[in-house]
Amino acid sequence: MNKKNENLLTVSEVAEVLGINKNTILHYDREGVIKAIRNENNYRFYNEEKIKNFKFILKLRKLGFSLKTIKIIEKYISEKNYVAILEIMKNKINENKNKIEEIEKDMKVLESNKKYLEYLNDLFKNEDIHLEKEPENFFCIKTCKEERGIFIDVEDVEKNFETQKRFVEKELKKYKKDFNWLKKQFFGKGISKKNILIKNYQCDIFIIKADIENYPNKYFFPEGEYAFLYLKKDYPKNLIINDFLKKIKIKNYEIAGDLFIEDVSLFAEDKNESVVKILKFPIKHLTSE
Repeated sequence: MNKKNENLLTVSEVAEVLGINKNTILHYDREGVIKAIRNENNYRFYNEEKIKNFKFILKLRKLGFSLKTIKIIEKYISEKNYVAILEIMKNKINENKNKIEEIEKDMKVLESNKKYLEYLNDLFKNEDIHLEKEPENFFCIKTCKEERGIFIDVEDVEKNFETQKRFVEKELKKYKKDFNWLKKQFFGKGISKKNILIKNYQCDIFIIKADIENYPNKYFFPEGEYAFLYLKKDYPKNLIINDFLKKIKIKNYEIAGDLFIEDVSLFAEDKNESVVKILKFPIKHLTSE
C-alpha cells in the first residue's frame, strides 16, 4: 500500500485534523462506526472519504446521537432510506423539546430558591437581634437591576381568580402561548399606582417577567431603589398594603410606580412547602418642602 499516493493519514494525523483525541478515533474504529484501511503491518490509515465520515459522526455526536443510532443512520444512508432517517431526526427533535421543557422547569425552581435565599439574606442582614425563626413579615429597601416584561390589563375583568385566569389564557393564546409557558416564567398580580393612591387595592394588571414579540403592553421595572415586604402568612390585603405604605413613608420615601405581588415557593412543585409572598414598590425620596 502506497500511503503517499493514496493520501492516507495516520490515527494521530486524523486526530490533529479533527481536533480530537486519537483514543476517540480508535474507539469509533473498534465500535465499527468507521473502519480503517490496514497496511501490511496492520497499521490504521484513513482516506479523505473516511475523514468526511468522521466529521459527520462528530456532528451527530454533538447533537446527542448514540453510536448505536449513528450506525443505523449510516446504514440508512447507504440504503438511501431517507424516510427512516427523517423519522430518527423527528424523534430527536421531540426528545430535545422535552429536555428543554425540563430544563426550563428546573430553572424556575432554581430561580425560586434564589429569591427565597435573597429573602433570608435580607432578613438576617438587616436584623440587629438574633432571630430564632423567620418572622411572619419583613420590610426592607434595596437597589434592584432593571427588569422588563409585559402586562395584561385585567381591570375590567370580574374580580375572581378563575375568570381572570381564563382571560389571561385567552390573551396569551393570541400569541401562541399557553399556561404551561406561563408557569415557566415569573409573574404576579399588579396594582397600578393610580389605584393605590385612591386606595383601590383590587388587582388591575397581570405582570409577566418575560417578553412576547409584538405584544403591545410592555412592562418596565427601572433600575433603582425598591421597597420590599416579605410575607410568610396571609393578611387582609387592605391592612397589609396600608402598613406597607406607612413603612415606606417612615423611611422618608414615597411610591414611584405600581405594586407588584409575587408568590415564591421554596420548591415550586411541592404545595406543602411554605410560600413567601413578595410585595415590591419602586420608591423615591420624599422631597423636602
